[in-house]
Amino acid sequence: METGSNHKTRAAWYAFLFASLASSMSTADPLHPFGNEGAWRHEYSGWQFAKQVGGFSRELAPYTIDGNDDAGVSYEYASSGPRITAIVEIYLADSAAPDATLDGARASAARKAGDSAHAQAEQPFRVDAREAVRGIKITYAADGTPTGAQTSLYFFEASRWTVKVLGSTDSASDDTGKVLDAFVQALPWKTLGDPAALH
Repeated sequence: METGSNHKTRAAWYAFLFASLASSMSTADPLHPFGNEGAWRHEYSGWQFAKQVGGFSRELAPYTIDGNDDAGVSYEYASSGPRITAIVEIYLADSAAPDATLDGARASAARKAGDSAHAQAEQPFRVDAREAVRGIKITYAADGTPTGAQTSLYFFEASRWTVKVLGSTDSASDDTGKVLDAFVQALPWKTLGDPAALH
């Protein structure tokens, strides 16, 4: 027969266990491996960070941003030509991260482009796979160097998420611009807002 003391001890133990499980669930890692092709899934938006996208290869596993539920990853273009890289980041709508807003993303892109660079072009950018996603493309480069380094910011807003792509190349041309545009189009947009994602 269980005494009152043992009953209280057991009840306290169950309460502690429940609190621990609830805490671990609420602070669960927002990134997990997904499928058999090396993808990682952002559990809050459903976005899949694929291993290969439009000629680009993911360099490392995705990372969380500032220790919160936002996530990103870096890709590099597999070519013998100019080096082209792209950073893809997903932010929750209520994120406090600076780059979750267009102004913050602009500031980051300008810093990456360097002191001598400024925005040369700004235009809407439509994602064919997700017509409801509104996007903008801003290109930064230094004056008088049409074939020099160039940085391109692609910024998209959906109902509950923001997607930022920051592409850069050390030798800009029409071709490198088309490569980055094609990469952005090829991203797994249809996974954004997966109904199985955490909300």
